[in-house]
This record gives sequence, C-alpha cells and structure tokens, in this order.
Amino acid sequence: MSTAQVLNAHSGITVLTVDFFDTMVTRTVAQPTHVFAVMEQLLVQKHGSRWAGVAYERVQAEHRARVAAAHTDALRDITIEEIAVELAVAMGLSATEQSTVISEEKSTEISLAKAVPAAAAIIAEAQTRGIRVLIVSDNYMPASHLVSMARAAGYSWVTPEHVIVSCEHGGFKHNGVLWKKVLEVAGVPAAQILHIGDDQEADNVQPSKLGIATHIDTRMRLSHRDMHNTSPDVLPLSRIEATQRDSMYESEWNVAHALGDGLVGMVVAAQVADVMNVVKQREVAGIHFAARDGWLAHQAWNKLRESGVALPLASYTAFSRSVIWRASLTELTPDNVGRFIGEDEVLTIARLERRVGCALSSLYRPDEEIDAQSARAVLLENDKQVVAASQQLRQRVLGYFELQGLLKPGHHIVVDLGWTGSTIADMADLITEATNGASTLEARLTGMYWDATPNRMRVSMHGYAMTEFESLDNNLRLLGVIKLMEALVTAPHGSVVDFADASQNFQPIFVETAPELFAYEKLMGRVGEAAIASALALVQGTHASGVTAKDITPTALWAAILQVGQSPRRDEVEALSIVRHVTSIDHEGDGTPLVASPPSSPKSFPQGQLPDLYNTLIHGHWLQGSLRSCSYGDDTRWIADEIGHRWPFMKSQWVSSQLA
Repeated sequence: MSTAQVLNAHSGITVLTVDFFDTMVTRTVAQPTHVFAVMEQLLVQKHGSRWAGVAYERVQAEHRARVAAAHTDALRDITIEEIAVELAVAMGLSATEQSTVISEEKSTEISLAKAVPAAAAIIAEAQTRGIRVLIVSDNYMPASHLVSMARAAGYSWVTPEHVIVSCEHGGFKHNGVLWKKVLEVAGVPAAQILHIGDDQEADNVQPSKLGIATHIDTRMRLSHRDMHNTSPDVLPLSRIEATQRDSMYESEWNVAHALGDGLVGMVVAAQVADVMNVVKQREVAGIHFAARDGWLAHQAWNKLRESGVALPLASYTAFSRSVIWRASLTELTPDNVGRFIGEDEVLTIARLERRVGCALSSLYRPDEEIDAQSARAVLLENDKQVVAASQQLRQRVLGYFELQGLLKPGHHIVVDLGWTGSTIADMADLITEATNGASTLEARLTGMYWDATPNRMRVSMHGYAMTEFESLDNNLRLLGVIKLMEALVTAPHGSVVDFADASQNFQPIFVETAPELFAYEKLMGRVGEAAIASALALVQGTHASGVTAKDITPTALWAAILQVGQSPRRDEVEALSIVRHVTSIDHEGDGTPLVASPPSSPKSFPQGQLPDLYNTLIHGHWLQGSLRSCSYGDDTRWIADEIGHRWPFMKSQWVSSQLA
C-alpha cells in the first residue's frame, strides 16, 4: 500500500503510533544482534583482546537478565544497565569497563541507524495532515537513546516526549501492558489511533484487543537469522544481506539473487582472491578450476582478465571422483567392487555397462533389473574387461590432462570446493607417474573435513574456510552442509563420466540429468549469475555493501557458510527444496532431495530410529535444511527438536563464547 492508501484507509485517526526497530529505524547490518558484533570489533580495536567474544556474551547476558527479572515481575522489561551487570559477572568487568560497554553499545547503535523508507514516508504524510506521532517500542534502551538513534536516522523532530519504551513503563507491547500506557499518553479513544509495526503479536494482536487499528510491514525482518550467532566474523555476509534487504525493499524478495549475491558470491570471491594471492607470491605452471565446483570462479577469473586485470590464463578442467577412480583402477576385487555400485541400487546390465565402460558377459537380459549383490557379482566375473576399460580410460584422461596443460613440468594449482582432497590426490598420482614427477599439484579448497588427513600425505592441500584440524563439531557441521554447497556452487552442465578418444581431442563427455537441469533452470542459474557479479564486485572493491575480498577472511567465509547452512531462513529452505543431488557413479537417476522429506508417519516414528535418520540426513542431504523443513509442521516438529537435543552441535546456534 502507498503512504496515502495506508492513512486514507483510517481516515478518522488523530494519532499515529510507530514501532521503532525494523519499522521506523533499521541498521546497516542484517539483524539486531549483529550490532554487538560491530561493537566487539570496535572494542577489540580500541582496548585489545580482552573484549574478544563480547558479542556472544552480550546475547547471553540479556537472556540471563530477562530470566532474573521474570522471577520478581513477569510483566516488566529490563534495562541496559541490568544487562551490563550480567555481562560484568560473566566477563569479570570492572565498573569502568561496565560503563565502557554500555557507552560503546549505544554509540554503535547510533552509528548504524538508518530510516526505513515506508515508515518515514507515512510519518511525514501524517505530520502534514496534522496527525500526532508517537513512538512505541519494546526495548531495554531508554527513551533518550531512541531519540539519538532516530535523529541519526534523519528524524530530527523526535524528542523524549514522543517515545514510549517498555523499559521505562513496567510492561511490553507483547503482553499488552504498554498499550494501556499508550492510550494514557495519547489521550484519545483507541478508535482514533493507527499503529504501524512489524511484529504480529506485539504490533497487531495486542493493540487490536484494545480497538487500535494496525498496519504490519515485515520487510525489514527478511534478513533475520538465529539471533545467538553473532561475532565479528558474521559481518561481511551481514552487511551484504542488509544491502539486499534495502535494495529489494520495493520489490519482491528474490531468494536466488540473495543466495548468489551473498554466500555464493563470497565463496567465489574467496576462490579467486586465494589464487590471485598465490600467483603474487610464487610462480606456478598452471591454474586449473575444477568442473563443476570451479565454474563460477573460472567465469569470474576470465571476466577480470577481460577487464584488464593482469592474471595468467587458467583452464577449466573436467574431472570427477568416479572418473578419476576408474582411471586409477588396476585390480577389481570384492573389497573395491562396491565403489561401482551402491548398497541399495537396482541396475540393468545396460546401465552397468555404461558405468564401467565396457561390454559385460552375463546370463541377464540387458534391460533386466538386478540388485546390488548380483551386479557386483557380474563385475567380478568380468574383472579383466573392467580393468582393461579402466586402463583405456586412464589414457584418455591423461590425453585430456595434457591438452589442459596439467602435464606441463612445474607446480600446478587446482581449485575445488573440497572436501577430502581424495580425487585431486588420485589425479596427482596419475600425473606424477605420467610425468615422472615433473608435474606436481596443489589443491586450493574451500573446505576440508577430517577424512582429508591421509590425502595430505599424497598431495599439497590448502583449506580456506575449514580444515580437518578444526573442532569435531565444525567437522560435522561441514559434513551436514556439503550437499548444500555443491548444489549452490555449480555449473550449467552435468558431471563428466568419460572422455572421447584422440580423434576428438579427448573432449569430456558430460551426462545431463533431468533433476539437475530442472534445478538450474528454475533456481541455480540465477544464483550463479548473481554470484559471478557479486564476486567480481567483491574482488574489485565495488560491491554496494562496501564489503571487499579482503573482508572475506577464512573465518568470515566459514561464518557465512554456517549462517546459510546452519541457520537458514524459511525462504531458502523452501526454494532449495526443488534441488536433487545426483551422486551415483554414473551420475544417472533421480538422485536424492537436498531437503529430505520427513518420515511418512511422524507421530508413530520410533525414537530408536532417530540415530539412523540423523546419519541419513547428515551424509545424504542438507541436514539443517531438512530439520528446518521438519520444524515447520506441527506433527514433525518433535523430530527436529529431538535431533537437536541429541546432537546439539546441529542446532541453528553455532557461535559459542571465546571465553570458554
């Protein structure tokens, strides 16, 4: 609704009341608790590491203060001073430090304040019409502070007399107490008041009980995530998401653009900036972006070159776990035949032949479906043919690698998402043998988890956002978001399953699957376009948020991965529910959904099966996205809650105190 329409719909009003935070005033960060992250950053800069972790502790201190206040008066709000007392106890702050943190929080809030366009317009129009304006807020800050924030955001007319805040009047909007104070201050019948706000309970349900008309606008809340996760590391994505919130304010929320411009753009920018840093420091024989995880970064790299940035030529090199493993196969045994066929797969001989690259002798018809055990038996009966086909594939792979420049003597950089480095280590073995050690590889990966350790003995590896040496909790969190990351950082083509022969220049043969094509057309293509544009802006220092590639430190990128992967918004979960992850060795089939469906009979689902469900979700799907999906249903919410209770590191909260 336009400004005039909102006011015209309530022509009899004489008083306009306005919610303060996220209705009248917002911040240049994505959510309220990120103010504390900025505060921590400033305190550490001014006073040293003494203040590391204060953002998280500030959230916890407020919770404890509210619990303590509720014991004596369940209706009243707390004050910033009460929060500071709890913070002082937790961090051992002196009286001077306690005053410092209050002062820093207030000044940070003021520095980040900005007006919300719709509310600013409605207020201005109301004042033009002679309608009195009052500010009503549930907050622990005094009216004087809200006045300072309002003026910093451009509302020069605001004085303490305009502000009714919960911490000064014994009750909240949420519990209805503050609305009685509003009627008293307004001095007019409820029917003459219109309230605009962003919270259904506080700004609609409660005032409506008294006969106050309401108008709800939630656009400033679209960027909110889990409020516990706050530290300086969240700020790059937070500032990007705040910019998205503002730029899409007058249009429909575009989740594809938000994902691409935010997390995916940061990943791509980090991949590019990391390699740029390497080539500044040392000479390399070649740079190779892996298909498909490096497609976006390769596009950005080439666009930087086209714009005049002095960067060496880089290849876009197709390889996959299945192709490299097959090319490395020298013996087929009962121990390794399982890598060709999943435990629960049902296959035809024709599909099995495509998978191993040769004709198979068997008693089964080509189109007859057989179970995994029978299929493995067929392969073992044809072991010589399978190994011979693998050796032929090896020659085609090496022919392709030579054309890509990977056999050129010297040290080569391979850029990939991760996660164990096993495929690149297998590649390194092939290339080392083919070149007698003249060509060596180094993997530059976005992240690695614990299984990467053995591969470090085989190939040089660098994990940017995560390495296997991090905490067990973070290793498991990474495992839970791997499928999400692979879905987001993708290419407009399928996976490589083979290579042509020399007559066709060893060109990669990709297989396109219907689920992946559908996801790319509906969502992932737009994510990728936004990511390339974002990455270029981040590297060139022109991103609208002010964030640059220098801000995307390893810890900042890890925080961005977890902000989306561990505490996703509903719009992200719902949009990504169309994605299916195809993981079979031949990259055929329907794959598995990124966001898993809940059990078909959730009310009777045995708790004893929860460990199996958890293992299925963490290994085969996007775990937190699947749990969030469960939490949206009344009959499935208990499953998400119970898994979070049993495996607390998989809850949406992932930032913890640095003081522990």
